[in-house]
Amino acid sequence: RYAKLHRIGEGSFGQVFRATDTRTGRDVALKHIRLRDLRSLPAAALREVLALRAVEHPNVMRLVATYTHGANLVLVLPLMRLSLHAVLDQRATPLPERAVRDIGAQLLAGLAATHEAGVMHRDVKPGNVLFGGDGMVQLADFGQARLRPDGCGDGAPLTAHVGTRWYRAPELLLGSTSYGAPVDMWAAGCVLAQLYTLSPLLAGASDIDQMFRVVALLGSPTSQRWPAATSLPDHGKLQLPECEPTPLGTLMPHAPDEALALLDRLLRYEPRA
Repeated sequence: RYAKLHRIGEGSFGQVFRATDTRTGRDVALKHIRLRDLRSLPAAALREVLALRAVEHPNVMRLVATYTHGANLVLVLPLMRLSLHAVLDQRATPLPERAVRDIGAQLLAGLAATHEAGVMHRDVKPGNVLFGGDGMVQLADFGQARLRPDGCGDGAPLTAHVGTRWYRAPELLLGSTSYGAPVDMWAAGCVLAQLYTLSPLLAGASDIDQMFRVVALLGSPTSQRWPAATSLPDHGKLQLPECEPTPLGTLMPHAPDEALALLDRLLRYEPRA
């Protein structure tokens, strides 16, 4: 039914191809996930399928179909035009404010629907925010998704080694294994900030450097700013500097007050939706 045209992406999971649905004539994306054992699905692949099936929203990537092909599980997905990462990478000046508001609203709407379905995305970043030809923004790539412990999850410890470093929440950097939806809200805040800065707001060279950059932004994680910090596994392993928060307005001088207020709610040790 699906006629491959050419490869458009590749990752640790496998490859992504552009293809045509011979029944409808529409182009789609085929995500091939390698199967090491044909008798069972990898946990990550199963979670991605379950997550995509659980969330139905215009701003979340829709799973069209699944099938097996040789040693691959194939996810049939809508073909999106380009990623937010590509858009920002091509620009020399920030996006118009109206575009920033539109992208931000659609991203947060998709993320809200994801959380309402009991799912954590765990890898929100510009490369996983995609644009359709009609301007529709969709949250994509649920390869690291997991059912939330406070939703339908099994309550088992979670791994802190998820997401992409520059968008990783402070609790993950300190080894938390019992986090929830706020890790996605932090990442969304980093993405929204990047709409104004074009480059990542916190581009750490290592996990330790990343945490130091977080502290430089939010200030020292004192008991007043972050009461839960001392209970995290890696809290005592780092000697974090003592400093005051950096006002977001100094980092994003062109951002309007409404945007800075929203970012202040997202980019904190305990984000609030």
